[in-house]
Amino acid sequence: MTAGNKIHGLGVASPALKTIVLCADDFGMAPGIDAGILALARTQRLSAVSCMSRGRHFRSDVPELAGLPIDRGLHLDLTELRPGAESGAFYQPLRRLIWHCWSRTIAPGIITLEIERQLDAFEDALGAAPDYVDGHQHVHQFPVIRDCLVEVLRRRYTGSLPWLRSTLPRDCPGVSLPDRLKASVIGHLGGESLKALAGRHGLAMNARLLGVYGFAGGQEAYSALLDSWLASAAGSDLLMCHPAKFADPADALAGQRVAEYALLSGERLPALLARHGVVIGRL
Repeated sequence: MTAGNKIHGLGVASPALKTIVLCADDFGMAPGIDAGILALARTQRLSAVSCMSRGRHFRSDVPELAGLPIDRGLHLDLTELRPGAESGAFYQPLRRLIWHCWSRTIAPGIITLEIERQLDAFEDALGAAPDYVDGHQHVHQFPVIRDCLVEVLRRRYTGSLPWLRSTLPRDCPGVSLPDRLKASVIGHLGGESLKALAGRHGLAMNARLLGVYGFAGGQEAYSALLDSWLASAAGSDLLMCHPAKFADPADALAGQRVAEYALLSGERLPALLARHGVVIGRL
């Protein structure tokens, strides 16, 4: 992160403070999610927003992101099949996509076309290229998909490449063993290979990923997790979150999303940031 980046949460960063990206995922998926993310972004509780550019609510809600001091990224989606979306690029459940990627039975041409469609939709709505790209359910790091993605980004954005989200976990001793194992599994699904590929082609990445857990436990559990993640954070790490201002009935994670929003919008977040010497900034 550079000194010229806008810093959120604790004023101006000093050498003693750790600057991390606080990134909200799934913008465009549902009204409650979009409302929560917008409220947090307006109050500088976030520094990045990952957008599902073919989500049902993306086009209607995304204009409100314009002008906010955040990075706007593409949240590449290949698992949430929607009416009107071509089925050839979408795989449900996630394990089916994983199997096709590792067996190399997925069609690169179809994946490339879908990446192009989602970038086109993003640019058409926002009038600009994404600042970064990551993946819904971390699909951007999978075999075949990561190669298609980097090839498309290098071809489209020769002057200024977006950065990519690293999924490699930060060791967090205060987090439960099941949640640490989940973070490790996600990282092993392509984190090192994506890092090597990005390095060869000059794409920047965050240092490590924080924020992986089982999406359960309510506000109390999430507060304890935030405490542990921020205690373990290092500079240029990325802490992902999935907030929603209100529950959407079709969303299985709705209750925990609302719990995340309550913590991130309240006084607990600034207190934890101050306790652990962390500020929120853009990569």
